[in-house]
Amino acid sequence: VAAPKDFEELEQMLVFASAYNKPIAIRYPRGSQSDEIKFDKHKKIEQGKVEVIQQNSDAKLTIIAIGKMVARAVQVSNILKEKGIETDIINTRFLNFENDKKVLESIEKTKNVVTIEDGINEGGLGSNVQNYIFNNGLKGVNIKIFGYPKKFIEHGMVNQLEKEYGLDKDSIANKIQDNLNEKITSGS
Repeated sequence: VAAPKDFEELEQMLVFASAYNKPIAIRYPRGSQSDEIKFDKHKKIEQGKVEVIQQNSDAKLTIIAIGKMVARAVQVSNILKEKGIETDIINTRFLNFENDKKVLESIEKTKNVVTIEDGINEGGLGSNVQNYIFNNGLKGVNIKIFGYPKKFIEHGMVNQLEKEYGLDKDSIANKIQDNLNEKITSGS
């Protein structure tokens, strides 16, 4: 299962899928690509390979996102940067991504991971990242998963639903900052 961060990546995924000799699903997100965030670089699509959007030696948080939520990750990162919190951002592109040295290094460095997806939490990207952390024997990693709960989501405007379920940029940034502050003040 693949999900593009923007229209250009969607085109690349369609080309990739046409040459891929196995079943593949490309998730078309509801809504459109971000008008606020424009990606000027697009790494070639390879099966299971991630794309590092932002890497920072002083990062205190690794944000892992998929699909249109990669733009949301950049928005959240920009808000956190104003508050003195540096981040790494990783676009998994695929729901099941391969064991990647850059992902491992980022998580080991920050020990704080956030996943952002516009699907349900259970069995989604967040679950896969939890398994990734466990399977790589990483200890002491704090993880927060942002996605929809496993329940019927009523129809509505995308921005209204995202706000209601805490998936808008301000809600995510505030929750992250609260969690990081709690971790710092508790000494864990």
